[in-house]
Amino acid sequence: MSLFSIRKDSECLLIFDIGSGSVAGAIILTAKEHPPTVLYNFRSDIPFHEEATGSRLLSLMLRSLAQVVMAISHEGFEVAGFGARRPKIREAIVSLSAPWVISRTSTLTLRNKEPQKITASVFSELLAHSKEETDSQEENVPKGSVEIEQKLVKSLLNGYETASPFEKKASEAEFSVFESFSLPRVTEKISDIIANFIHAKQVTYHSFSLLAFSTLRELYPNEENFVIVDVSGEQTELAIVKKAVLVETITFPFGRNHLIRMLKKYTDMPASGVSAIFKLYVENNGTGRLFERAKKVFEKAKEEWGEKFSKTLSAFSEETFLPQLIFLTADDDVAPIFKATIETGDWSKLMISPSSFQIITVGNELLGASANWSAGQTRDQFITLISAFASRLRHG
Repeated sequence: MSLFSIRKDSECLLIFDIGSGSVAGAIILTAKEHPPTVLYNFRSDIPFHEEATGSRLLSLMLRSLAQVVMAISHEGFEVAGFGARRPKIREAIVSLSAPWVISRTSTLTLRNKEPQKITASVFSELLAHSKEETDSQEENVPKGSVEIEQKLVKSLLNGYETASPFEKKASEAEFSVFESFSLPRVTEKISDIIANFIHAKQVTYHSFSLLAFSTLRELYPNEENFVIVDVSGEQTELAIVKKAVLVETITFPFGRNHLIRMLKKYTDMPASGVSAIFKLYVENNGTGRLFERAKKVFEKAKEEWGEKFSKTLSAFSEETFLPQLIFLTADDDVAPIFKATIETGDWSKLMISPSSFQIITVGNELLGASANWSAGQTRDQFITLISAFASRLRHG
């Protein structure tokens, strides 16, 4: 891309996707009323480790992040068409997945006999009161965590939804506020690594669950109830959406890397060979004793993951209905495995009706129109999701 082909109202941003299995970064252009364009992207797998938890996993993630940032700095801007004249980067937007982030949704309610004007200060008072109550009762947010994002996701005045609740009169008001938290030792180290190679005016953090929810709501505006199932390297995260509100996020420790550990344990297969066996299993196109052993491992893994999936969802379905629509995000080589697990499972105890889940895999085909990609760049559905979110964030 030539500098002369870039629109005058375009803005250059950096985006990062940080999970527990890999780290990616991209240079994107955003402009009002236009889809974002991905000029350059680079993904680095977090090195597989038998017990990649806690400080060890953090160290491995930061190493992969450094590789991504160096790639952007050393070749990214040139590949993107900027040459030696680097653009001004106003913002680096970082998407964090579990275990680097934890989220919650709070419902703020106001009821009066007489209508009163709903102002920003009224909302702030409700929020402060809610935080006092939830912070004293919250056990899921680790001690020492700091808030990285806060978003008003839904407003109701006298029972009617509105996108602009302030400066209006109402006797009843209800606000749904989504908040995410992370540990300073995580966000500060991420910011330091980015700053060591690239100057960005600010670095902002968001949860992958919120950004996926936001993008999927844009794509499916008529779908108000669904579950986002994100299978990453070490964990699976479920985001429950009810009446167009992201009401809860839940995680359990089983991701792509757990499959690798099981294959290594029961077949002695090296981690470097798993992508090939994933493909053979999905296509049912393998032969020999090793493949037959691997098939048994996959069936055992699907059963274990299904049990954790059912147990996690059942905790939610006890309190309210369970949406039947599932959006699945996962690496391409394992997405069909987890989709098949959900399709063939017996979830009758979780559902009000005997219907099964409807599953939509969030891949490049689904997200095709959400972002443009420069020639030579390999499409990445996670980068597309984040790019679409970043564009709306900057331009509305």
